[in-house]
Amino acid sequence: MKPLLENPYGYKVCYPINRKIYKYRYLTKTYKQAVDIKKMYYQYPPPDDNGKPINNVKWQIFPITRKEVIR
Repeated sequence: MKPLLENPYGYKVCYPINRKIYKYRYLTKTYKQAVDIKKMYYQYPPPDDNGKPINNVKWQIFPITRKEVIR
């Protein structure tokens, strides 16, 4: 699937909690910033809520939808 490169609402960098549930970790305005953050998270994993690094996860980039902005 080709990513939307011009989303007016921005992008979120997420990691999976379960098979269908993703938790967002970072919000960006452009797709290029989201790709840079994703690369950084692979090199330097951020801590989770308990303070342990989030390792061995596949980071995903999702566009922020209009429904999320309205909510």
